[in-house]
Amino acid sequence: MNTDFETIKELREQTGAGILACKQALEKTGGDLDKAIDRLRVEGQVRAAKRVGRQAKEGLIRMRVASEDGRAALVELNCETDFVARTEDFRELADWLLEEVWNSGEEVAAAPPTEERVKEVSGRTGEKIVLGRVLHWRREGFVEGYLHHNGRAAALVELNRADPEAAREVAMQVVVSRPEYLDEGSVPEEVVRREMEIFRQQAADKPEQVRDKVAAGKWRKRLSEVCLLDMPYIRDPKLSVRDYLKQRSSGEPLEIKDFAGWRLGEK
Repeated sequence: MNTDFETIKELREQTGAGILACKQALEKTGGDLDKAIDRLRVEGQVRAAKRVGRQAKEGLIRMRVASEDGRAALVELNCETDFVARTEDFRELADWLLEEVWNSGEEVAAAPPTEERVKEVSGRTGEKIVLGRVLHWRREGFVEGYLHHNGRAAALVELNRADPEAAREVAMQVVVSRPEYLDEGSVPEEVVRREMEIFRQQAADKPEQVRDKVAAGKWRKRLSEVCLLDMPYIRDPKLSVRDYLKQRSSGEPLEIKDFAGWRLGEK
């Protein structure tokens, strides 16, 4: 079959595999992107790939946090070029949007005044500007966030009790490591089934009696790549994030109730 070059390009961006390998994987899977990713992993061409719609967008992420009140807000504003993202008009619009979301919640994103303000700035810059994402938290736990200095990555974390240092550390961990889940229990069953099938196929050359053991070992390794609590702690890889939180606990255990991580242009 003739495989669309854009699909090959997207597969290459998600996996880092070679163009020929991507083309062959798509041909063998009838053009199904997810199945092609799994095939590349079985063949050892790639260890893992995030199934996300990666888009090369410029812009800014803005963040505001009131830790003790359990409140936080994130806003992503996208444009076409870094030049426009650095203009005063664009930055003022991003700040205004953050204030609106903080005061009125996520529904403000679809409000006519918001759309008009975005169109107005877009007209002045001569470039397409889009309000990418908004997030507004009102939580019972202790909330903290981390915004990277370039405004292109941010994270929010909710803990069960106040610990500003730990909360900020975990938020930085989310930005750096980009976890998909909190722990093994939060991984959807269909994802577990798919991953285990890949690992069993990778162990197909092993004796039958050890294949499940090999697959289980690969699964534990995979958890350290996608689950926040199982990831190596950024300041001491000998510890997991779970271990770090245990060290911070005195009396009442310190637990992560929720987290959110953003990268500019990703959904």
